[in-house]
Amino acid sequence: MPWVSRIFCDIGKGCQMSILKYSVVASVLVCVCSSASTGVLYFEDFESFDVGVSLDGKAGWEGWYGNAGAATSVSEQYAFSGTKSIEVRSSTDIVQVLDITAGKWVLTAMQYLPSGTNGVTRFHIQNRYRNGAIGRSVQWSFSLGDGVVGDDYDAGASASIIYDEWVELKLVIDLDNDSVEQYYDGKLFSSRAWVFSGEPEIQSIDLYGNGASSVYYDDIKIQDYLSSLILAHDPGPESEVTDVPRDVVLTWTPGRLADTHDIYFGTNGEDVANADRNNPLDVLVSRGQNEDAFYRDGRLDFEQIYYWRVDEVNGAPDFSILKGSLWSFTTEPYSIPITNITATASSSFGASLPEKSIDGSGLVDDLHGSSAPDMWISAGIPATIEYAFDRTYKLHELWVWNSNQLIEAFVGFGAKDVVVEHSLDGENWTVLQGVSQLAQAPGTNGYAHNNQIDFGGINAQYVRIAISSAHGIAPQVSLSEVRFYSIPVIAREPEPESGATQVAPDLTLSWRRNGREADHHNIYLGTDPGNLPQLGSVGDSSISTLAENLGLSQTYYWRVDEVNEAETPSTWVGEVWNFTTADSIVIDDMESYADAEFLEIWATWVDGFDDPANGALVGGAAGIPETEIVHGGRQSLPIDYGDGAASNSEATRTFAAAQDWSRHGVQGLVLYFHGNVTNTAGSLYVKINDTQVAYDGDPADLQRIGWHEWTIDLAALPAATRGAVSSLTIGIDSGGTGVVLIDDILLTPDAHE
Repeated sequence: MPWVSRIFCDIGKGCQMSILKYSVVASVLVCVCSSASTGVLYFEDFESFDVGVSLDGKAGWEGWYGNAGAATSVSEQYAFSGTKSIEVRSSTDIVQVLDITAGKWVLTAMQYLPSGTNGVTRFHIQNRYRNGAIGRSVQWSFSLGDGVVGDDYDAGASASIIYDEWVELKLVIDLDNDSVEQYYDGKLFSSRAWVFSGEPEIQSIDLYGNGASSVYYDDIKIQDYLSSLILAHDPGPESEVTDVPRDVVLTWTPGRLADTHDIYFGTNGEDVANADRNNPLDVLVSRGQNEDAFYRDGRLDFEQIYYWRVDEVNGAPDFSILKGSLWSFTTEPYSIPITNITATASSSFGASLPEKSIDGSGLVDDLHGSSAPDMWISAGIPATIEYAFDRTYKLHELWVWNSNQLIEAFVGFGAKDVVVEHSLDGENWTVLQGVSQLAQAPGTNGYAHNNQIDFGGINAQYVRIAISSAHGIAPQVSLSEVRFYSIPVIAREPEPESGATQVAPDLTLSWRRNGREADHHNIYLGTDPGNLPQLGSVGDSSISTLAENLGLSQTYYWRVDEVNEAETPSTWVGEVWNFTTADSIVIDDMESYADAEFLEIWATWVDGFDDPANGALVGGAAGIPETEIVHGGRQSLPIDYGDGAASNSEATRTFAAAQDWSRHGVQGLVLYFHGNVTNTAGSLYVKINDTQVAYDGDPADLQRIGWHEWTIDLAALPAATRGAVSSLTIGIDSGGTGVVLIDDILLTPDAHE
């Protein structure tokens, strides 16, 4: 058994060495042991170069394979930081030569794309470049004319170009596990394998003009993944999202070195970006707090952009402050458009039907055109048009784009004298007071609505507009478009999403708290959508299903009613959502283990490394998962057995908290193992706590190549064991030697798979 050293780095407390098993072949080891160490392998901001200088042969840059004419030059036209960047022109193909062969890295580059440009410019990262060999792992295309970002190696990847702003391009490249995550402007754009040909390396960055208009790059950086996490990251809500609840709690993942946090928050982005402890600018809202969340007193304003920043403050002795990124979000609007509407009218002219007033035809960016076929036109005057919603809404406003035909100014089809009515049942109607006329449209393209009718929060499912006159001499009346806005009163945005499958049976149901007048929420859950028993009543917007003991492979329906006995109506009945529970419960699929971040597979599946009576070695000599032979996913658990004179070889996982394997209708424990023809005699078994179960299949399966399924009848185990499983052991009882692979250990509702 190999004896080598493994390095542990306790962030913020220094490094220490522990004698453990490990082997490292051609790897990069980065240990972040102080706030001063950032793990930056490469950084270029172009500030050290003169404007106009060609980069060929400078600081690792070269034109494509030494072609000096393809090299770019330094520009002061735009800059993300400092005063300079590089301009990638149409004929440019500039390369930064690299030599990274292992590890997990974060590569970022700031990019500026001016509007009004054309052509397709490209951003490439090669895993092979030296010696004339080309292997492209990343090939982003930026179609400047139609505004689309694409990836040559992921047909499903797409994003919209952001013009006239500096945008971050980010790649998280894991060479050891052959994966890359790609982000455009902070949003995940693609996730896939890194290598398509060649070796798992990073050999060059290639900025290719490709005949397109000029683009600009600045602050190109490659940083060790762990070191990249020293700043606060993963903001919640995500930066630049809209429709954020006004009672939002700000959350983030803290930096690895952080001891406390300073939070800056406000509506002035410049102040939030520039403030510090010495000059707080009235936006330093919390200093030196310990919690990784920020709770504000009171609710935020409607439809307001807020900016925020989290600075990470290190502990003793330096208490250095790491300035965080500027994040933003926009709060929810006061009201939202109603989309499920049916329109009918007393009469229509030709193809100008009433639904033309609600289908968005003729509207571009909320500005209406002048084409008559995009409008409703009646067959005469008087005329009535009626709108029916899918349910009762709390109405806020009605926007009306009146008839906007080119002849509007001298013929006047637009509705003038009107009566607006509303109803809950479509039979009993109430006149909306204060509305008697609609303003006339200009009869030109680009018409913004000029009628905004306030409903004041009345409850209605039907609205009708009775029109008694037009603005001109036309014998007919017309409307271009209408839009109804309602004040949110029912729960929405369920989690899990309605229709979700393979949902874990022990889950917490949550939803967007949208009933602004709700005092509490009544939740209903069951298997019959027409007869849902009440699960509970809560003040928060979530509820656990743990006590319900949901079954596997079962579809459940649920609903949230918003309730306030002091309001009318007192209850707003919610939509019925559904989810289907998983077919099985994963005990371990071996996907969570890595060679870094203390997720080593041998640290979870403990073997006989320091126990002479146990002949198992998890992960082989290198102590790593198997990645070539897998049952599912990308990894499996290799167990070398029969080391030395030990008669038993065991790998044991001990659970942090005892697991109840009697819930959710579970009957079977399934695991998959892979044999090998070079294995010698052995008998496979598992131990659940101290209860041992022998493999009931052909013992020769251990010597047969291929995945074998083993299902254990849990009902045959003592009830006390099933109800409190604290450990699971996989063992081979033998004097022989070999390697067995384990994958996908599952709980299933069937004990006889």
